[in-house]
Amino acid sequence: MGYHVELMGWEDTVAVYGRPQQIINQEVDRCDLFIGMIWKRWGSPPDRDGKFTSGFQEEFERAVERRERSGSPEISLFLKEISNDEREDPGESLKKVMEFREKIIADKKVLYQEFSVPQQMERLGRKCITAYVQKLSAASEPSETSEARVKQTDPGSEQTAGDKSGPESSPLSAEGYEFLRNLIDKFGQEHAMNDISPSDIARFRLLANSISKSGNEEMVLGVHDLNILFAARAEGAKLGKKETICLARLGLQNLDDENVPFWRWYSDLSDFALRLTFFSCCFGANDDEKLGAMRVLTLRGQDIPKTDENLTRDHVLKDWFSEDSPTRIRSAALDYLTTKGTAEDASLVRREYDRNDPATSRKALECLLEIHLRTKQGILAQQVVLESQFESLDSNVLQAVLARLEELETTTLILGLEHRNAQVRLKTLEVLLRRGSLDDATVERLCKDSDASVRHETVKVLEKLGRSFSEEEAKEILVQPRRQSDSGLFGNTSGSSDWQGEEHFKRYQLAKFKKLPESELTRKVEDSFLFDDAAYFARAARYFAKYAEVLRRDIDDGFHSYFEERIRRMKTILSVSTGFIKSFQDLEDYHRKQLTVKGLDILCRAGRHEDLQRIRCNLKNGKAPLSMAQIGYLGKYGAWDDISLLVHAETSYAGGIILTGLEGRGDFPDQVARIALTMSSGHSISKFFALDIPATILKKTIELCAESRFSRLSDEVLFILLKHESESVRKAACLKAVRTFSAKRVGAILKDYISSDQHHYYNVIHWLDLGVSMPRDEARQVARAAMV
Repeated sequence: MGYHVELMGWEDTVAVYGRPQQIINQEVDRCDLFIGMIWKRWGSPPDRDGKFTSGFQEEFERAVERRERSGSPEISLFLKEISNDEREDPGESLKKVMEFREKIIADKKVLYQEFSVPQQMERLGRKCITAYVQKLSAASEPSETSEARVKQTDPGSEQTAGDKSGPESSPLSAEGYEFLRNLIDKFGQEHAMNDISPSDIARFRLLANSISKSGNEEMVLGVHDLNILFAARAEGAKLGKKETICLARLGLQNLDDENVPFWRWYSDLSDFALRLTFFSCCFGANDDEKLGAMRVLTLRGQDIPKTDENLTRDHVLKDWFSEDSPTRIRSAALDYLTTKGTAEDASLVRREYDRNDPATSRKALECLLEIHLRTKQGILAQQVVLESQFESLDSNVLQAVLARLEELETTTLILGLEHRNAQVRLKTLEVLLRRGSLDDATVERLCKDSDASVRHETVKVLEKLGRSFSEEEAKEILVQPRRQSDSGLFGNTSGSSDWQGEEHFKRYQLAKFKKLPESELTRKVEDSFLFDDAAYFARAARYFAKYAEVLRRDIDDGFHSYFEERIRRMKTILSVSTGFIKSFQDLEDYHRKQLTVKGLDILCRAGRHEDLQRIRCNLKNGKAPLSMAQIGYLGKYGAWDDISLLVHAETSYAGGIILTGLEGRGDFPDQVARIALTMSSGHSISKFFALDIPATILKKTIELCAESRFSRLSDEVLFILLKHESESVRKAACLKAVRTFSAKRVGAILKDYISSDQHHYYNVIHWLDLGVSMPRDEARQVARAAMV
């Protein structure tokens, strides 16, 4: 910024003849910024007969008196914390310190901050000096010429040549000074408020935020005011640099909420913007400002700029991850290093992971793995995964690491069989099987694994090794014993019962039955009871051509006759009580839906076009929830009219599992959105986005839509998206528009949106402003990063 800071302490004064304190006072009298630091020692009197009891007291009161007289120096106090034990039994020196502290608190004239360790004092000192230099820089911005200023002044308030009052000596910007003069004139008129606009009020509040004094430096301006000022700026209001800096800092403080303009002010600051962001991420007025600045660095993918040898990248990162750094700051630092971290940063991230803070532990691990993968240290990443006992992790990161697990030595890899994460155990099992490195004892132990998918895979491994299982033996492995508290055959199924094991057993049973000859399958079907349907579906799948019509008939009937036949068979053969039969009938609706969805899946995998109407009918009537197989089928044979059926179909199940596929629910919105977009090809993209689509899927379709296709979206339909009740839909639409449209078109949309009489949302203004204010390539980069 063109400033040099010279630090002066009493030890820097030149030794000359005279009262020592008087010599030090000469430095106090010429300093621009006075920083007092005190702990528990008051000091000794500076002379024998003076009024001061310590040199510190004389220096401080001399600085305060000069400040009150001339407005200089700026004054800050750093007070080191005093322990309770010391407070209970203070000596004379500490008593004077405590009296001084109480006076400072009561007077409320000087800003003071407490610290406990030297590292905190270092940060406070740097922050204090930096804020002072920034204040000097803002105050020294180029102002209007004297001639222009004279033309703008009120004729009735002419200044003499020697009068130094005016904009040049004001703490406000020249533009802010003139605005305030004009506003005061309005206030003096009759019916003043009739001529004052909401933007006038907002700017008046902004001016109060743009100036500060020691002890009163907090900036507070409402979200509504900030948006009003943005609209006024768009209408041509002229703001000074100091006001713009204030707006940018307030934008940083609200950045996480995405509800105030920021990018316009950031862009207006030009080359100063990066410096402001960097200093705010280190020395922001509060954690919100620091977090906002860190997020801007992350979104823009910027390296931490090098300023001087005392404020290096290493220094900044250590500050972010310091022992007393708040969780929010450390979490934001991990977000930054996830994309910009280097191999040298890995040790710092590892220390954060070893801290075992539940709020940052998982993110630190993911960050560490991303750094290792990005810096081509795959083996390190694999070793970290095997030694860290996490239960859940970002699936993309985990899959990237596990994909190269074969690179590890067997002795290291075996650790993966003990891992808490089932995916790690499964992948390790797969690799060791290929190597032939699994001993019998290890395999037997895995048969008792806590995760049903691991037990299922182990059974398949044993079968590959030549071992055979009866249904009872397989079920004993796959389904863990229930506790005594379980009630009845089907009671309490969603609580302590091993429903995952049950589903894996059914998959195992289905796969085994598909290998049986038709005659044996038919015999099993004829002997089956309720909930014993593996043989029926195995026969329909393997001998589809012969049994397709039977399957279609049962699907069309909603498996009503199928269910009744098995109830009748149980009554006849088992001679069970009426009450027992009723417990089955109470589950009829649920069970018939399960049967229907499994039957539909077989039809979908067979891929016959003639079943399209049947799939449509079932989705329309809600007879069976949507499954992955049905989504794929509609993607192949479906038409425009099927999109509404697809996006509104029921997709939930008890337990969240489809018996024939064990698909998770997390990828459903993605898959539905992809297929819906495919089915809409050949139709107008505007017509597609005008459809009634649930918010979760609509957001995904916006994100997945090709930019070339989204660019043809009409403004009318875009406005529908921008006024959607879902915040995530609005954000996705804005970010896609920024990535796709020209800055001119985004600007026109933003202008129309703000000027519209209808209700509008602040997060739309925040993100569309990005596309208008930032250079196109930078705006697209930020939009891509923000969409993740």
